[in-house]
Amino acid sequence: MALLDSMSAKEFVRRRNAYSYPAVGLKVNTESCSWIEFDSTSKMDMYHALLLVSEEELKAVWGYLSTVFWGHFSGQDGRIRAARACAKVRMAVGSLHSLGVGNDEAAALIRMATKFVQADRYSRASQVLSELPQLGTAFASKVCAFLAPSRCGVVDRNIASKYPEFGFGVDEKGFVKRTAANFRLYDSYCAELQETAAALNSRGPDFRWSDRDGTLRTWRAVDVERAIF
Repeated sequence: MALLDSMSAKEFVRRRNAYSYPAVGLKVNTESCSWIEFDSTSKMDMYHALLLVSEEELKAVWGYLSTVFWGHFSGQDGRIRAARACAKVRMAVGSLHSLGVGNDEAAALIRMATKFVQADRYSRASQVLSELPQLGTAFASKVCAFLAPSRCGVVDRNIASKYPEFGFGVDEKGFVKRTAANFRLYDSYCAELQETAAALNSRGPDFRWSDRDGTLRTWRAVDVERAIF
């Protein structure tokens, strides 16, 4: 599938500029479930990446919990659902405790996934991350996208339903299934996002997208995904 064959470069820029999902992140080690609102998506991405790759186990785990929070912060209708996002984080923490999974073990999974991403093995990274509570196929891809926004993007029910060409299988509710086939498809999906980002960047400065703080940015895989979201 060639995304630029189905949508013009100018339309990619327009849609990326219009991407409106909240740019938020969970504050580290807060009992009250408080969060940070960023003035750009790039700053949000950097915040999560620095947490996830931190050598401090607690920070790495908090990067995962913040991804869970971010992914549930807004619904399909655009309404903010902070209480639901906090509840999902508490569920993830509760599941870790009930399973006897400590920060060291959770952080080890995140570090293993990071190594797979660095080796361009995105499907394996996604599989490893899906062992953490609240990370199905879609949410595992959200963590991958924060780990390596230049290489990975999110694949969720919205992408799967809008672009059946990618081949992701969904259940009766439209959610991306946790299957070996879907994990394998994540490799080709990320490759398509990367190729499209490179093609858009090759068109020069006139085709950069504008972040929320007014900064013009070059394209990454995650930016292509956000444009087609």
